Amino acid sequence: MVFLAGCSGDAEQPVEPDATTAGAGPRPLTSEEAERLAVARFRNYDDGVREVSFEVTDSGVTYAVDAWVDWVNHVGYGAVADAAGSESLLLAWTPSGLSTYPWTPGEPAPLPAPGLAGAAAQEWTSSELAPDASRLHTLLALVVDLGADRPDNALLLSQTDARWLRVDDVDGVSVDVIAGPTADVVYDPATSTAAGDGSDATVRYWVTDDGTILRLEVRLGGAGEWTPVEFGPAADVEFAQDFLGGEGG
Repeated sequence: MVFLAGCSGDAEQPVEPDATTAGAGPRPLTSEEAERLAVARFRNYDDGVREVSFEVTDSGVTYAVDAWVDWVNHVGYGAVADAAGSESLLLAWTPSGLSTYPWTPGEPAPLPAPGLAGAAAQEWTSSELAPDASRLHTLLALVVDLGADRPDNALLLSQTDARWLRVDDVDGVSVDVIAGPTADVVYDPATSTAAGDGSDATVRYWVTDDGTILRLEVRLGGAGEWTPVEFGPAADVEFAQDFLGGEGG
């Protein structure tokens, strides 16, 4: 689970920030902010499929990913290309497996055979998803895990060191920028230690007033760089059943 790994139900009730401190960040989450963050993964699940895009530098090569993620079935599908334009691949992934296909943009985009994490058919190549060995895999694993069929526990979330940082906007839409708990990321891409004020959080969530995530920022590696991941609507997009052989859902 992305938000609440390591939380204890025995922690004391946090003190609610008052009106004089609620606008100055970093600061603890108010109960309303904790509720909003707690429903974020459920919002993704309720939407079903959304667009996702990001660029990440992995082993000295910068890759651009444009894809969709189905959070009901925990499957992603899209394209990845390096910045030099020397390689383009289709990719399909689950929390445990990744399949790729050599592809030229503009050509037909074939779907992988059902059971994409197993032996691939034709020219698809399959392997395990390895977030501990690759920054690209880390982001793919984190993104596909951002859906849940019920809200997270807002009380437990408010007892972590998650911090409200500031108000910002994404393409004109107002959001709150919230640093996630420093102990919440399953794949632990950061090597720095927690400062207790949100400055060393590995994930920052850019969420609207109804808890929709419009942007995710992920700290990758010990140098402290942040990689933004953008999310958008994907109405009427369906693909998971083709990947999972009719067994998704």
